[in-house]
Amino acid sequence: MSQERVMDIIDRARDFHAQLSEYFAARSAGSDKAWAKILLNYLGEAEKRHEEALEDYEKHVSHDVTDTWLQFPPDIKVEHYLTPAEITADMDAEDVLREVLRLDQRLSELYREVVKRAHSKRIKEVFTNLLETNEKEMRNLSRDFGHMQDW
Repeated sequence: MSQERVMDIIDRARDFHAQLSEYFAARSAGSDKAWAKILLNYLGEAEKRHEEALEDYEKHVSHDVTDTWLQFPPDIKVEHYLTPAEITADMDAEDVLREVLRLDQRLSELYREVVKRAHSKRIKEVFTNLLETNEKEMRNLSRDFGHMQDW
C-alpha cells in the first residue's frame, strides 16, 4: 500500500480537471458541429475553473492538514478510474453530458473514500467540503445543460 498525503489527492483531483479541460478543448477544436463546440467549450472552461478553485483551495487549507500522511489512502487508482471515454462525432449532447457526470461521480466516490478512511476530523472536513462542492457543480452542470437544450 502506498502512502499519500492529503495534498497528493487534491493535486490528483486538480490534475484531473486540468486534463479534462485540455481534452474538451481538443474535442471542440476537432468538431464541425456547432452544438458540440459550444458544449465542449463550456465544459472545458468549467473544468479550468474547477482546477483553479482546487489550486486556490489548497493554498487556503492549513499546511498541517495538506502535509498530513493518510494512514489508509483511497484504494482507487485515479489514472484509470478518472479516464474519460472517447467523445466521438456520433455522440449527441446527452451522451457527452452522461460521460462528464460519470467522471464527476467517480471524483465524488474518491472524496467519499477519503472521508470514510480519514483518521482526522480536519481531513474529513476538507474532503467533505470538496465532495459537497463537486456534487453542487454536478447539479449546476445538469441545470445549465437543461438551459442549453432550450436553445
